[in-house]
Amino acid sequence: MSTGRARAALAAVLLVALVGAACGGGTSPSPDVSTVSPPTSPATASPTSGPTGPSPSPPSPGPSRATGYSNPVLASDAPDPSVIRGDDGYFYAYTTQAYHDVEFVTLPILRSPDLVSWELVGDAFAGDARPGWIVSGQGNGDVWAPHITRVGGRYLLYYAATSASTLTFGIGVALADAPGGPFRDLGHPLLTGPGFTTIDPFVLHDGGRLYLYWGSAGDPIWAQQLGPDGLSLVGVRTAVLETSNRPFEGLIEGPWVVKRGGLYHLMYSGDACCGREPHYAVLDARGPTPLGPFERDPANPILAANERFNAPGHNAVVTDDAGADWIVYHAMDRKEGSGLRFLLIDRLVWRDGWPVVNDGRGPSVESTEAPVIKPAG
Repeated sequence: MSTGRARAALAAVLLVALVGAACGGGTSPSPDVSTVSPPTSPATASPTSGPTGPSPSPPSPGPSRATGYSNPVLASDAPDPSVIRGDDGYFYAYTTQAYHDVEFVTLPILRSPDLVSWELVGDAFAGDARPGWIVSGQGNGDVWAPHITRVGGRYLLYYAATSASTLTFGIGVALADAPGGPFRDLGHPLLTGPGFTTIDPFVLHDGGRLYLYWGSAGDPIWAQQLGPDGLSLVGVRTAVLETSNRPFEGLIEGPWVVKRGGLYHLMYSGDACCGREPHYAVLDARGPTPLGPFERDPANPILAANERFNAPGHNAVVTDDAGADWIVYHAMDRKEGSGLRFLLIDRLVWRDGWPVVNDGRGPSVESTEAPVIKPAG
């Protein structure tokens, strides 16, 4: 998306052809932790070195605390963000395939010094890095909802895509020595499933063990242990949370797990991320082990639509340098009106053992509080 209305309209038209039914859902509109737009004019992503890799020279680091922020923090399509902090001190976010300006990016890599200012710095699957097992051709293969983590000094990028052999979704993984890549794909999916049930990967590190979570399309949220290198599955899968007739739970997806107060909190989203009538929100359930059993938050959803933003969901959780938690997620801006899923952040607080976002009022528009971050670089 450019800042001009004409280019924004062109990008929106191009995106319509890629809409899908699930949270990954292709590109808007109709899954450990993760540039600056001034508060009065949110940033629009633009590549600093093209879509093939990160910028060779990071921008000068900003102050340790921004003077507040306005949502969206990135007014460009950034669905299903997963965020991690690199050794360079910068945060890196990875999203579902998207148009930036009018250029299609298969697996966008965004970078920020402070969680407020974001820029596009690369495409994890540009050129020869595109996995060979997924449907070929730019814009094909529906590369959705990546998750980034670090195992044994390497960055592992899990993602969902359409398998060329089964024409159903599977979850793959690519490896890199740095968060900006280059990424090298494992060469085959870790697992596949019918339809789009096998999407939205998330990996939990717990006591030396790794757990992969995934799910959508009316299936439960599943979990299964990974091998110590994160490149294979061991044991059997467990259904950790079933769909229900509760609001937003006819389809559940986008898991993210954090441990707080001795309990594991499974955050998830449902149930229609996109299209003309999206109905999407973030919910929470907690349990004593990574596999549950999970008890739903009586205040669910913890993050839902309001007058300004629609269909918030598919979140990540990041802890700043002062120990405060922040929720990073996508939402549609009713004021802007394209149906693109922009990038937002909000403070995540804990009350009586449950997570609370903006006192239950939905996404914030402006905040005088910003993440406390030591200068990057």
